[in-house]
Amino acid sequence: MYHPKNYKANCLVPIPDDYLNGQSLGVLKDMKYGASNLDDAGCGPLAVYNALRYLGRPMSLPKVMRELETYAAPIGARFGTSAILMMIFFFRHHVRFRIIRRIKKIDRSEAGIMMYWTKRPVFSGGHYVFFKRDEDGKMTVYNRYSNRDEIYRYESVGEMVPQKRIILTFALKDKAPGNVTEMGE
Repeated sequence: MYHPKNYKANCLVPIPDDYLNGQSLGVLKDMKYGASNLDDAGCGPLAVYNALRYLGRPMSLPKVMRELETYAAPIGARFGTSAILMMIFFFRHHVRFRIIRRIKKIDRSEAGIMMYWTKRPVFSGGHYVFFKRDEDGKMTVYNRYSNRDEIYRYESVGEMVPQKRIILTFALKDKAPGNVTEMGE
């Protein structure tokens, strides 16, 4: 549910003009998201913000959060951002993507948003990260750990997280008009 007071307060926060990391650090941690804040439930908005920046369609973090509160954060974001409802945001903004789960296919993706279990599947929380390939072909991951501001680089997804912990990945395609989505592995 959208909270107008959240948006107004979040617009006053000085946010760096770059990819964002560390949802539990600095000015980001206290930004309001639904009935929660970025410290507790902000990995989804950070991943979407970073993805839009990568696609050359930057949107302010408060605007991303406002829209995700409206369309993708059930129960006031107490449990974070719904992956299924996040697709509504992508459709509204004509972001083309493909849903994949296999490590080999994720490794062939140029960029995307990955959701995975933080510990044991189903019995732990989910976490979103934005990743992109750099010029060396390595995977650069943003907000890998919510309480660190480092940017992590991996040779492959398997080096970062085992297959059984991957929930899904939105592999980003080049931006284009329309709501074209390919589902499946």
